[in-house]
Amino acid sequence: MKRNLLLTVAAVAMLAGCANPPSDTSNYTHREAISGPDMDMTLDNLLESSEDRSYQISLNAVRVRKGPWDADYYLEVRYEGASDAGFIEIGPGETLVLTVDGQTMRFRGPGSFENRDRTGRGTFVENAVYDVKADDLRRIAKARDVKVQINGSARRLYREFKPENTQKFRSFVLTYMGY
Repeated sequence: MKRNLLLTVAAVAMLAGCANPPSDTSNYTHREAISGPDMDMTLDNLLESSEDRSYQISLNAVRVRKGPWDADYYLEVRYEGASDAGFIEIGPGETLVLTVDGQTMRFRGPGSFENRDRTGRGTFVENAVYDVKADDLRRIAKARDVKVQINGSARRLYREFKPENTQKFRSFVLTYMGY
């Protein structure tokens, strides 16, 4: 069951990345009419880097509804590397580390083994999903400084939130959770 949910989150994330939303939209909502969960997520929360442009990292907040008043929350890491960058090979365990206003937050997940793909353009795409608490997302949304570390078996990646990244998390929290 948990495996199917994680695959669904990854599939919706990939589809959301291909969608053409209005330019001022930072959140995406998927409503499942027949079966499966309804999902809300930040859309393409790209963590920019001026130093290394051989890959892109997005860190998205996800809410999967479990009824009218309950939900599960996740952080989704999406990696896309150029043909010479390869996969980062996110394994199971504690592979996502955030430093939020100087405090370390560590997250565990099943890894990206079942969510790695090579596109027709030769790029490498990898998704990993991490269980989080609602308060974790609120803490990130309220932060002044967020540093991201993704630990893969091939290499470690580092990024920092820019104001637009924090704004996307704030928008998500205010829209779907409340402070």
